Amino acid sequence: MDRWSDIRTDREEKAIRSFLRSHFPAEFVEGQLTLSEYEEGNNTISYKESKQITALINEAGEQFESSKGTLGLAIDFVVLTEKLAQNDESFRGFTPDAGVEDVLDRYKNKAKSTLTLQRGEFSEGIRSYHNDLIDLFREDLNRTNFPSSPGHHTGEWERYDNMLELALSLSNEGRYVAAQRLFDLGLNRLESKEFEHRVPPFTKPFLRVLKGYERRGPDEQGGSAYQALCYGYVKSEWPHLSLRASKVRTGSARQQRHGDIDGYHGPDLMISVEVKDRDIDSSNVKSELGTMLKVAEDTTAIAIAICKNIDDDARQTLEDGGVRVLDDGDLARQLQFWDFHKQNRALHGMLHFLANIEENSVAVQRLLRFISENDPDNRVLDHLADTNVKFN
Repeated sequence: MDRWSDIRTDREEKAIRSFLRSHFPAEFVEGQLTLSEYEEGNNTISYKESKQITALINEAGEQFESSKGTLGLAIDFVVLTEKLAQNDESFRGFTPDAGVEDVLDRYKNKAKSTLTLQRGEFSEGIRSYHNDLIDLFREDLNRTNFPSSPGHHTGEWERYDNMLELALSLSNEGRYVAAQRLFDLGLNRLESKEFEHRVPPFTKPFLRVLKGYERRGPDEQGGSAYQALCYGYVKSEWPHLSLRASKVRTGSARQQRHGDIDGYHGPDLMISVEVKDRDIDSSNVKSELGTMLKVAEDTTAIAIAICKNIDDDARQTLEDGGVRVLDDGDLARQLQFWDFHKQNRALHGMLHFLANIEENSVAVQRLLRFISENDPDNRVLDHLADTNVKFN
């Protein structure tokens, strides 16, 4: 595989190319244009556009000195502009005089805390790109000093609109080259962190459950698997608290609970968690999670909403009301930093919920079967029934 530049390892090249493949046309990614070929002029980029690309790289490098996360913001802008170009021919060619106002005249920014452009059915925002870049730099590229604070950087995008304007001015090929050069800037400036490797490596059992476990099973109440997963997460994240929870579809008011999972220290309510295994948006946020808004308003406890997925507007509504929000993506990013023992504690918590709160032995065995396939040496499998039993 030809690398874009000599500073990259094959592993780094593969990871960067995978990211770019998600956002750029195949002819750029699979064409495997290298840095030397670009510098020798083996492309359709004009000298004037090359100067714009260099200006963007220089600006990103200057901003990097005071805030490393702005490097990700520069890539966010390039990717967002590429998405615009794929939807709108106005942004496909090299337009050196492009301005932010040109975009905001044609598209509505529908998010208060980030940049999310909408026009008709088209909607694209930089927050999701930035989340992916955090995972890419910190995990795949071993640049663990890349900041893990997406809300801080995407929320201040207007401070760096000159980088957005430079990205807007570029052609499709120019944006692809700019993205490659920005990645090289990051690889050069961010220190690579190599860790000692354990052989075999520790597994991440709870992360595997979050990402790969089927949440619907025979003879299981809808939502029980996700509530069990969230119970395990809470138990591992707040081990000093005593938790109260009931079976799925048991009303919290009838059980004198505030949320689906309440955490106490002695008599004091410290956290209250509402769990929703569904997509939350502005149309259902108050009906589904209004209880947490009330908890945040009426108590001193930390109110937390955990849901499968949430859009920017609904997240903003909850956060403005004092509710902390976690969706599957947020959980996955947190679990990346949990060691095996903390993940396994969460796994035990999930099993405890299914066995002793939900009281569903079928659900317990289905989860154990999944673990046996993904982490066959886990000691929790002492509780696995006949290994010949098959589950749908």
